[in-house]
Amino acid sequence: MSKFSSYFNDDFANLEQDSKSIDEILQDRMFLIGGDFYGIQKFIFDNLGSKNAAKVLRAKSAFCELFMAVLAKFICQKFGIDEKCILSCTAGKFEILSPNFDEAAFEEIKGVINAYFIKNFFGVSGVSLSCVECGRADFAEPSRYKELRDKIGKAVELEKFKKLNLKEQNPVLSYDKGITNQTLCRICNIRKIAHDNDKCEICSAFVRLGERLATDSKKINSKDIGIDFMDVSLEITENIRSYVAKNAGAIVDFEDLAKKSCGETAIAVIKADVDNMGNFIKHSDVTQSFINFDTFSKGINNFFSLYVPRKMKEKFENSYTVFAGGDDLLIVGSYDQMIELAVFVRQEFMKFIKTKDLSISFGIVLAKPSTPISFLAQTSEKWLEVSKETTGKDAISIFGETAKWDSYLSVRSKILDEFTKFNIDKDNTAFLYRLLELCEMSKNVCEDVKNTMWKSKLSYSFTRNMQNKQDGADMNGLLLVLNDTIENNPKESKMAICEYIYKRRER
Repeated sequence: MSKFSSYFNDDFANLEQDSKSIDEILQDRMFLIGGDFYGIQKFIFDNLGSKNAAKVLRAKSAFCELFMAVLAKFICQKFGIDEKCILSCTAGKFEILSPNFDEAAFEEIKGVINAYFIKNFFGVSGVSLSCVECGRADFAEPSRYKELRDKIGKAVELEKFKKLNLKEQNPVLSYDKGITNQTLCRICNIRKIAHDNDKCEICSAFVRLGERLATDSKKINSKDIGIDFMDVSLEITENIRSYVAKNAGAIVDFEDLAKKSCGETAIAVIKADVDNMGNFIKHSDVTQSFINFDTFSKGINNFFSLYVPRKMKEKFENSYTVFAGGDDLLIVGSYDQMIELAVFVRQEFMKFIKTKDLSISFGIVLAKPSTPISFLAQTSEKWLEVSKETTGKDAISIFGETAKWDSYLSVRSKILDEFTKFNIDKDNTAFLYRLLELCEMSKNVCEDVKNTMWKSKLSYSFTRNMQNKQDGADMNGLLLVLNDTIENNPKESKMAICEYIYKRRER
């Protein structure tokens, strides 16, 4: 059995990536350098209006990946080591196994990076760099490799508390003089526009990158995307390119994605994250050897950065990848396809992963396309946190409710199938909204004795609105389903009914 098969289903074997061989670079004394691009979500979303979001969101996410690739190469250059020492560089993180360590060069690198983020992004985000000493034995013995993984992880996290080393920076950040409403960048709203342009130099670089991602370009130069401390050609890989909806070669904006939705003109933002990942890695055999860790981390990353975007292109074309990699994703698209995409990703992930110790939770927010994307990202993140607070996790939050995935899928299937079977349409809108009220009553039976009346209200409302409206069709089956689901799964029922209402709304 391959290492990939130890963790993942063989049906996903096309996601297997050759594990990096480190035998030729191992020495008795070495240095493991870790880097982590922190504040990615703030970097991507802060000061970004909804009007221009589609132009730069994917580009800013890709920039994080490309920046870390440049930085890894930069460290290798400064240390005079071969790039084969780069063990990994994905999901805004990298690790480098160096045969030597130059403290002065390392501090110089930190200074360059800190100055770059302060100058260009006012310190909103940055890169945490740290190094721990290790040796051949740390990679040969399972217990020692586990300790090494713990050590480098803690070192990188600790470095984040020293963000940007502000003690060595000027007490007042530099700023552009002459900024007015007329000279303010139309995308970021914080920097001054460049010459004869409506965008600043940084945002212009993001737009260029976004345009390049929308083509079949394989390479891009670091200087072209505003990385000025190293001139190097970068590969635009499939996972960096990811998937965004396009029309005639141009990225489709969120307004057009909303128009492609069924019924209500709306978009949805999906935020998803693997549950219990930290505990699983800590207590499983993943960190007992480099090959285990390398295989597992690459497999998880490839599921989100390769498999999901491929399926989006194939099955959910009205969608836009903000980021997908590591063990999480954030996707925007027409709301109806986003609900189906969430269902699909969860089902596929549970097939993909062999262990029962891992699951995946979702936070989904629906809104008009004019809603600031930064607000939607924050809100979806909050609902994801609510999902993860559910006992056992493996939950979804949507339409203001949270439920376990299995119960949600079961109830959703029953209700949508029954509603479709009996063709409940716009003429039954009042009844559908009444059902939402009854769901709330059923949820709160213990809080107010009056809420126990929801069953009689259901019977009355059903008889008044639905009986004799279906050309003699037997409606008892529908009533029984509603009675059962609202009583036993009121939250799940509300979620399914809301989805049906959205899909039946007239524009």
